[in-house]
Amino acid sequence: MYLATIRLGDTTRAVKRIERDGQTQLIDLGYPDVRAVLEDPEGLTRAAAVVDGTVYAAGAADFAPPVVDPDKVVCVAHNYGEHFNLLSLSVPEHPRLSTKFSSALIGPNDPIVVPSDSHALDPAVELTIIIGKSVRHADDDEAAAAIAGFTVLNDVADRSLAFETDEWALGDAWDRSTPMGPYVVTPDELSGGIRPTLTLSTRVDDTEVQTGDTADLHFDPVHVVRRVSRFMQLSPGDVIATGSPVTPVHRHGADAHLKPGQVVVAAIDGIGECRNTVVAQ
Repeated sequence: MYLATIRLGDTTRAVKRIERDGQTQLIDLGYPDVRAVLEDPEGLTRAAAVVDGTVYAAGAADFAPPVVDPDKVVCVAHNYGEHFNLLSLSVPEHPRLSTKFSSALIGPNDPIVVPSDSHALDPAVELTIIIGKSVRHADDDEAAAAIAGFTVLNDVADRSLAFETDEWALGDAWDRSTPMGPYVVTPDELSGGIRPTLTLSTRVDDTEVQTGDTADLHFDPVHVVRRVSRFMQLSPGDVIATGSPVTPVHRHGADAHLKPGQVVVAAIDGIGECRNTVVAQ
């Protein structure tokens, strides 16, 4: 299934993507957002069974982040083999983890607002896990069962803020900086299933600036969920970004930093894309 959350005025609704009469449509699932679907133990089963209800045109929909207000947003740093090689990084024994806040998340088509004191924004497409079941101290089977699906996240980093101190994580966590969506895609829809093998890419004004393949992930999604669950209780709707391939600034230097007016497209084959315009504060 392809699940999303759309905005309708002051409210949001969880929807499922369907193909009907040659058109892509969104059918209302009766929940306020995807998190509510996942919090219902029978939510995914009920969503799969929905065939009738209010229908919206996908092309006209105002997509919110699929999970509007997750309890946790966890990020993995340096998780692609090419990243280790290009930057001459040591390969870690365990995933390197950091966090974001839910206030960082925006919809897949919302503008990315450049802070007035920022001078170095860098996009980073990431395969992102959406948790569907509560889990703590998971083994491999429990970790796999806890993954409801995957979405696209563009981990836009403010490098000028990140390197003001030795604590770089705040450069990834500023408000309204991180597009996510549009869909949460269940593993049965994807090549490789729970360990998907998919092409990722980032384009800026139709120029490809980043590419990779999730087959190059050093720590796969199951390993990542198992590791994160060692430190915290994971709950339905929690978000875990699994890391990015080599980013544009690492290949092209400062000329790759985002500028107001540019359109950034972070895409993962089989899942979808975030398409966002960069605007000045």
